[in-house]
Formats: sequence, C-alpha cells, structure tokens
Amino acid sequence: MVEHHCAHCRALRAGDFGGPSARPHYPPDLTLEPVHLTIDLHVDLEAQQAAGAVTITLEARADGARDLKLNLVDAIDVDVRDADDARAVSWSYDDEALSVRWQEPIAAGERRDLVIAYRVERPAAGLYFSKPTEAHPDDPWCAMTDHETERARHWLPSIDLPAARASLEFRLRAREDFTIVANGRLTEEIAHDDETRTAVWKLEQPCPSYLTCFAIGDLVSVDDGEVGGGPVSYYATSQYTQAHLRRSFGRTKAMLEWMTARLDHPFPYPKYAQIALPGIGGAMENISLVTWDDIFMLDETLALEWTWLLDQINVHEMAHSYFGDLVVCRDYAHAWLKESWATYMETCWLEDTYGEDEQRYDLYRNATNYFTEADSSYSRPLVTREFSSSWQMYDWHLYPGGACRMHTLRCELGDAVFWDGVRAYLKRFAFKTVETEDFRRVLEEVSGRSLVQFFDQWIYRAGYPHIKVTFEHDDDSKQGTFTITQEQAKGDDAKAFRLKTDVGWVIDGELRTRAVELTRATTTVIVAMAREPEQVRFDPRGKVLHKLDFNPGADKLRRQLTHAEDVVGRIQAAHELSRTGKRRNIQAIADAYGDEGFWGVRQQLAKALGAAGTHEAIEGLLRVIPAETDPMVLEAVFQAAAKYRDPRLADCVAERLRGDELPYRARAAAYEALGAQRGDAPLELLTEAAQTPTFSDFPQRGALRALASTRREELLERLLAWTEPGALNHRARAQAAASLAALARTLDPHKRAPATERLIDLLRDPSRPVHAAAARALGALDARSAIGALEQYKGTLSHQEAVDVDDIIRGLRGGETPKVTALEKQVESLRDTIRKLEGRLATVEARAEGEGD
Repeated sequence: MVEHHCAHCRALRAGDFGGPSARPHYPPDLTLEPVHLTIDLHVDLEAQQAAGAVTITLEARADGARDLKLNLVDAIDVDVRDADDARAVSWSYDDEALSVRWQEPIAAGERRDLVIAYRVERPAAGLYFSKPTEAHPDDPWCAMTDHETERARHWLPSIDLPAARASLEFRLRAREDFTIVANGRLTEEIAHDDETRTAVWKLEQPCPSYLTCFAIGDLVSVDDGEVGGGPVSYYATSQYTQAHLRRSFGRTKAMLEWMTARLDHPFPYPKYAQIALPGIGGAMENISLVTWDDIFMLDETLALEWTWLLDQINVHEMAHSYFGDLVVCRDYAHAWLKESWATYMETCWLEDTYGEDEQRYDLYRNATNYFTEADSSYSRPLVTREFSSSWQMYDWHLYPGGACRMHTLRCELGDAVFWDGVRAYLKRFAFKTVETEDFRRVLEEVSGRSLVQFFDQWIYRAGYPHIKVTFEHDDDSKQGTFTITQEQAKGDDAKAFRLKTDVGWVIDGELRTRAVELTRATTTVIVAMAREPEQVRFDPRGKVLHKLDFNPGADKLRRQLTHAEDVVGRIQAAHELSRTGKRRNIQAIADAYGDEGFWGVRQQLAKALGAAGTHEAIEGLLRVIPAETDPMVLEAVFQAAAKYRDPRLADCVAERLRGDELPYRARAAAYEALGAQRGDAPLELLTEAAQTPTFSDFPQRGALRALASTRREELLERLLAWTEPGALNHRARAQAAASLAALARTLDPHKRAPATERLIDLLRDPSRPVHAAAARALGALDARSAIGALEQYKGTLSHQEAVDVDDIIRGLRGGETPKVTALEKQVESLRDTIRKLEGRLATVEARAEGEGD
C-alpha cells in the first residue's frame, strides 16, 4: 500500500532538517489586517493567464498604522490605489513584495479598501493551467489553485501566511462552457456578450491565503445531497465520469456525519465540495473545496486496492475543516496542530468504522514511517521555527509521528477527558488562530492535569523512546523479571522519557498485565508468575509511541506469531523471527501466513519473508504468491519477491501475470520483481508493459522502474526516447526520467553523458511532473556537470520548491551521491553477501539437527 500521510506530505528527505539556510520564522505583524478580499479576475485558459483586480479591505489594529507589505511574485502591469481616490497612497513593487504607504495615518478600527490591478501569466506556482497540446492532445482544459504552504503569492496579492485571514468574494470570468467553482457559496452567475461568464462565490468565514481556492475547466460533477444543510458535491475533468466520482468520493457523507458526531461540532462551512484535477500532487483541504490529484480517481480495478487509502485521505482532508480551517495555526511552527490531528483522525475513523485491528495497524504503520525518517534522515522537535522553507515542516515527523503522539496523549488522559478537551478546544478557538500552548491549556483545564512535562518531552523535544526489553523467569521464586532500557537515553536518566504503560504475559491463553511507569534509563519490573509464560509483551495495548527491541526467545515469539490477540503483537513477532534468519523461525512465518485472517498482518508477514534473505523465505514466498488473492495484500507480496534474484520466484511471479488479471498496483510490483532479476529479466514483457497505458498508469510506471532495475545498458536508448514530449503521458514520462537516471548510475561514468544531457534538457520541459523528476534524477545520478543548469532551473520555481533543488545542488557540490543512492548501494551489497552465505548457512543448520530451534 502506498504511504501517504496527507497527499501533500513531502518525500523522505536526506540530511539535516532545514539545511544550512535555516533560520527562525515568526508570525507577521498585522497592524493593518486584511479582513476581506474581493478577487475579480478574468481567467484565460488558452493564454494561461489571469488579469483583473483584487480589492483588500484592511482594518487598522492600532492608531497611526499606514504601512502595508503584501506578498506578490512576478505580477505584470501592477497598479495600486485606495478605492477612495481622495486617500493618497504611494507604493513600490520588486517582483516579490508590494509595499504600500498611506499618506495619512489610519486610526485604530478604521477600514481602507486597497485596489490592486495586475496580471499573471503562467505563474511559477499557486495557479496552474492545463490544456490540450500537440504533444499531449488529451490533456484537459482546466485552471486550478494549489498553495500549501506559501504559493498563493504567485497570483494573489496577500499576506501569505496563516495568521492573516479574510472573508472572500470571487468574481471569476471564464469561457461560458467552463464550470467555475471556488470557496464558499455560489451567489450569482452573469453571462457576457463575448461568450464568457462570471461566477460569484462568497465565503463569509475567515480564510488564510493558503486555503483560498478556485478551479475552472471542462468538468463533470455529482451532487450528492446534503449533510447538516450544506450541499455535498464532487467534480473532475471531463475524461472521467460520474461513476468515477461516486466510486472515489461516495462515502463522503457518511464520513461527515461521523466526524460532526465525534467532534460534537456542526460542519462549519456552507458546502463540502471535492474536485480531482491533474497535477495537484496530492490532496489539499481548501475551505469548503478540497482539491485532489486525479491519480485518486478510481475505476473498478483500482478501487480494489486503493479505496482503503482514498477513504483515509478523505477523512484526513475533512478533518482539516476543523483542525486547520476552523482553528488555524498562527504560524507553521505549530503545523502539527493541523497535520498531526488530521492524520490521527484517520486512525480514529478506522477505529470507529472497522474496529481495533484497523486502528492498531494504522498506528503501527504511522510509527514505522516516522521511525524511518527519524533514524535515517534527521530527528527534530514537532514544534520548531528553524527551517529554510515552511514546506520542510511537512514531513513524516509532522504526519505519522505527530499522530502517534496524539494517541499517546489520549491514552495518558483517558478517552472521556481527551475528547472532552478536544471539543472544548474547537469551541473556544473556532475561527481563531492558535499555538501549541492554547491546546495544552485547554486540556489542562478539562483534565485538571499538568501536561507541561508531557508536551516538553513529546512536542518540544526531538527523538522518541527506543525500548529494549529482556525477560527472565525464575522457576524457584516463581517470578518473571522484565528489564526495560530506554536505549536513546544511553544510561542518562535525564534523557529518559516518562512513560506510563503495561507489561504483559500470557499463561493458559490469558493475557495478564501490570501497569508500569518508566522514568529512568533502565527500569526493572518483577512480577509474580506461577510458571514460565507462553508469551511476554511490552505495551500490549499500544499506549505509547516507541520502537521496541524484544526477543524473549524463539518459542515465545512463535507462539506470539500465531496466538497474540492483537495485530501488532503478531507483526512484531514476525519481524523479530525474521531477523534471526533461523530456518524454523522463517518457516513459522510462512506457515502463519496461510492461517492469518487480517490483511495488514499478511502484508507484514510478506515483508518479513522479503527481509529474511534466506532459502526458507524464498520457499515461503513460493507458497504465498500463487495462493494470495486479496488485492490489499498482493502488492506487498510481489514487493517481497523483488528482494530476491531467484529463477523459481521469477517464474512464479510471471505465472501470476499470465493468469487472472492482477489489479494495477499489484501488477506494477510484479513487474518490478521481474526487473530485479537483472540479466534474467524478461525484457520483451517489460518493454511492452512500459509502453502500454492503463487507467492510473501504475503498471506502466512499474514496468519503467523494472527496466531500470535490470541494469541492461541496451535499454538506455529506449528510456531516452520515452522521455521525449508526447512519447508517454506526463506521469509516465516523469517515471521514464527517473528510470533513465536509475539505469545510468549503474553504468560506467563515461557512459552516463547522454542521460545527463537529456535530464538537463528536461529541466525546461513544460510538464511540472517531468521537470521536477528530472531535477531529482540529476541528483540521484550524481551529475555534478548539471549544477549550473540546476541553479538556473531553481530560479523558475517557488521558494519552497527551490529549497528542494538547493538540497540537490548541495549534495552534488559536496561530491556525495544523495543519501538514498548510497543506502541503496549498501543494501545491495548486503544482499549479495547474504546470498553468498545462504548456502553455507543452510548446510550448517542442517547439520545442527534442530539447533535452530
């Protein structure tokens, strides 16, 4: 399954958080505060421009206010005046900021209407256009905005930070056959003599710039009734149908009803609309108009694999209507108050809708993703002002890491107190801005608890508890001893987390627990146990975020693998057993797979078999691959197969591809498993798949990745051709660029020049997915000769995108291949070593006659 955590979540970053240009960022002064915007624009999709005027109503917060600075990037034909011509203003514009001064100071409470006329043409960010072209004649007609975090400034004059919030009126003019949607409620439509039409949309509630949104285009729509008196509707470009929209979003009303009940708060906006458009790159919670990338449109096949994910994203963006839209973070230092909350609401929805297994598995995945970033890239506090771009905050610390902390907080307070506090927080700060301390204080008022220490260690401090547990049972004293060490503390009690949880043990099939409080680097817990337990556990109910190292012995782990009541217990046992590499333990994982009923555990069992690297694991996968039919699990099974180069596995995967039609993502993973066979990969099959479009393009892109994995030099020319405009669609071309670099970096350096040159050319490609992929590919290729081109490319981007390119350039100038490439080489080397040792290990174990037990 794809890992998302908000569809806008940044990719895993290598290196230090923030980078060398990081600095503290603070909320803006609002002595002249925008309270209303009238956005009057003619949007020309053919010319890819917008022209008109924005009138900003400003209110003075203090006597003597007269100066205003607005963000506005690369606007053309700018002119500024007060709506009352009698009030003189002076202004200057430097292509990034618009500075305005009133000749006469303004008294506190007085308002001024500032009129800014301007035009933007193909802006670098914020407002995006799509239209059919000669190379891509099937591209749809549409224009759309997408801002998070600070990209509204590329078309909208504004204080482009969340502290500044204003009500909105849109007066958007476009071709009469286009649909126009925006924040708020449609109040009027005006036809013009030139075959254009103006739509007037009004939002009475305050809205920060990053949540301001409109979309225009050739759209299909579905009206899906009302919830709480507000209409629910869905839109997409016209290559999709109403059936696609209902399949993707048809559960929205039930989710809205669940959320308003869970939060005890009516939906705060006049409608709930969702629109799927090309190139959004994820999903975005704009007030009353959620935008989605059209990759999330579901046909009947993709729905088998992705409904579960799409529903979670739907809940996530819906949760932002409360956490982020209704209650707005004052600045991005406190972005966890929206993103961690929205991610945790996914978990709560799974819990209430599908039960504890789904909840626990979601928390497990969240923790695992967070640990991956914290261990391999950087560790940071959840709240920090130090960054180069506010977009850097949107990482796996903020989404899954913060969601797990929210669950830990819920377990600390108890369900009733926690949810009472959350509801009080929403009511108190509705339509206001907040900081982390506001949330803490409300919870303290409701609970009577001091939460300063909790927030200090979980929110304001970097890192997490890394728990190592050992267990011994003494038959004479009939006692069990748990020794619990916080590895991250390194023996220093001051670095230990204060944790409240349980230890558990199973005798006669019954789980018994003892509450424990950890305050030191090492804690010993002695429990009366009449006899050796069948299982022993740490935190069996999943109360606290932690990474766990606990191997109480193979017998207990094998028992836990098949008999633990909770899904996390079975998953933990599988991965511990996999790490041993012992024949009997790996066989136990394969055996457990056939009896496991929960799809998420089977995903992890397949992953454990893929990670084991042994002959027995291959044998297990040879049993699993033909037998698995669940679309939710198949992708993970083929991903596990891709960890091995083995002709039997390759034949088994190929047989599944020849048999019943696999769903898209499973097919993509199957192609990648074949590509991993290197010289034995079936090039004809993979080449045909790489040229065959499908709905969503997942199989096509999987085949492109597979071809790169073969390391076959003769494929270089073919990949070069597939990056040409029109050769493939935008997403597939972007993957072709990435695959071109992946293949080229396996070649001798003197053979990489054609790939480097093509990727440099692609930096100028009009397709955003393609030129962004080309920049990343140049970094992966360690193409130092591309530094100059990347510097020029950086100048065409928004600040937050330019910061990402700075990371690439810094890696190239340092003479180091980006960390992900280095890690891949290390992993490949380790796999080769494992394969060489497999034969000897199998022989030794065979002679041991059961010693592997």
